Amino acid sequence: MAAPRETLADLLWSGADRHKAMQSLRQALRQLKTAEQEAGIDIVLSSSGHVQLNGAVFSSDLIELFARLKKGRAVDFREAEDLWRGDFLAGFEDIDPEFSDWLMVERERVRSEVTSAAFQHLNDIRINDGGMQVEAGGRFLLRVDPALESAHRVLIRLYKKLGQHDRAEQQFKDCERELRLHFDVEPEPETRELLEEKEGDAWRPPTYRLAGEVGPIPSFLSNSENVVRLPEISIISSSIQKQGLNDALHLREEVVSGLSSFRSFDLFQAEYFTEGDVPKPTLVEGHELGSYLLRFRHDERSGKIVIQFEDRTSGQIVFNEIVDLSLWNGITSVASQIVSRIHVHATGRLRNPANTSAFARWCQAEALLWDFTPQSDEKAMRLLDDLERTNRNFSMTYAGRASIIMKQELHFPLHDRTTSDGLSGLLDMAERAIVLDPWQAVNQRVYGWALILSNMPGEARRAFQNAGRLSSADPANLMSVAEGLAISGDVGEARATAERAFSLFSFVPRVFFEYLANIHFAADDYDSAIREIERGAGVSIGGLTTRIAALICSGRREEAVQTLHRFGDHRASLLKNLPQSAKDPENWRRRVNFFQDARVRANFDKGAALVQSFLFEGSGSI
Repeated sequence: MAAPRETLADLLWSGADRHKAMQSLRQALRQLKTAEQEAGIDIVLSSSGHVQLNGAVFSSDLIELFARLKKGRAVDFREAEDLWRGDFLAGFEDIDPEFSDWLMVERERVRSEVTSAAFQHLNDIRINDGGMQVEAGGRFLLRVDPALESAHRVLIRLYKKLGQHDRAEQQFKDCERELRLHFDVEPEPETRELLEEKEGDAWRPPTYRLAGEVGPIPSFLSNSENVVRLPEISIISSSIQKQGLNDALHLREEVVSGLSSFRSFDLFQAEYFTEGDVPKPTLVEGHELGSYLLRFRHDERSGKIVIQFEDRTSGQIVFNEIVDLSLWNGITSVASQIVSRIHVHATGRLRNPANTSAFARWCQAEALLWDFTPQSDEKAMRLLDDLERTNRNFSMTYAGRASIIMKQELHFPLHDRTTSDGLSGLLDMAERAIVLDPWQAVNQRVYGWALILSNMPGEARRAFQNAGRLSSADPANLMSVAEGLAISGDVGEARATAERAFSLFSFVPRVFFEYLANIHFAADDYDSAIREIERGAGVSIGGLTTRIAALICSGRREEAVQTLHRFGDHRASLLKNLPQSAKDPENWRRRVNFFQDARVRANFDKGAALVQSFLFEGSGSI
């Protein structure tokens, strides 16, 4: 970690003569020393001839990355994926021409060493852990280089060995797409031949059980037809493969990525056709889940992008969007709106109770979960119970059940329970969803909240970050992630995530203003918290407590008392069932306060104490 002063001066000020370059280096070192003194650290050690980094103090994301790759477990690969933020020293290319040349060589060295370190653990495709370690390693390598064909091969071999042939074929299609996009080449014959390989023995996955449960369940959800069928979308692109149409290509990839992140569709990537080769429209035999065609076309004359979504069972054009990018705030916003329209249409029709397929029942339950009422949760739980009996491997069943448990503890603690699991079984339920499908955003999100309630904010933050990455085009997912990050103590990232979510919404459901209020409260912005909670969905216990706490912290205690008095009638309806919580109001007060930062938690408790008096001791006591 040492270098001669002359070498650094030549590297960073190559256009100046040696004397001036050395002066610039000395000035830079003085500025560094001033910054170190203010921060109370001592990282840069300099002598008359050399400059050195203090190895006892200095660390970097690259050092941490290699430490995790050395271990090579599934959790290490996932943490390494979080650490990889792009090319080595991205953004510093223009410091100096000499430095730029040096950086180009260093980037290739770092990328090569990172790739080699990961592959050391992936020479053998082991499935004794359900393939989690190999899959995490392959996903990390594709984060480093999405067009790394050898990494795609690792995942194809894994899925073949697991018996998940649909996922192997989808991985090959992903490989084709990335190689065409980055290098305009086709996969090697060896990669294609992997799909034809036969496995000698069928693999039996390990089993996981909950207390009182009888019988084994697979450890992974294969999102294929023999488990849970999904709506089908075939994607056709025409006239956007020509050189110079980068915006059209980018928009298509953003839309396909957004649809994929929902994990709610069986996606089929058609061949990239020329204008004369586009298939003739063909109706298919209808089925409950729906079959759709998504067409992308670039209009060369106008420069606009045409996106058409068709129902293949009826021939109906669901929508035909002519996209003028100059009218939008970036491609991400356009893609999010398109993805949302497709998702709402495809899943909305399945919410009719007449639809009885497994995924349709999940859509019906999910719609009820967003209602945020005890009555809707009761209906959702009945659907989830039925879904668990018939499709024990459908991961979102357990995420939904865990969500209801949390809402009953946090938002509706005064109502009768629809489940007896309680917080004691919450983490097991959320972990089961993760074991079955770690790539589902809702599973990671619910897991994060379960970790919050289990007093593990660091692990919770990582789960929320995973959820945000897995479905970054879904504003509803991002809003829940933002609230979770704020609760776990990462207020800066929470506010940035919420801002991104609001930029993607075409319509903001009122419940998300309540989420935003909690984010503002964690940031000590009490006036904004009060304003947003007043725009919220209604009077949940958590929302009411946030409002009262924000009023008290902003010095408006009298207004807080008056607000509680206005909800006197509502209090009577809440308490009509003689809830168990009334026997232990102190415990309720601890549970409703799930902020992890000690100072924010103490401030929220000021409001919780007043709400406790209102709920359990009568409105006159306040």
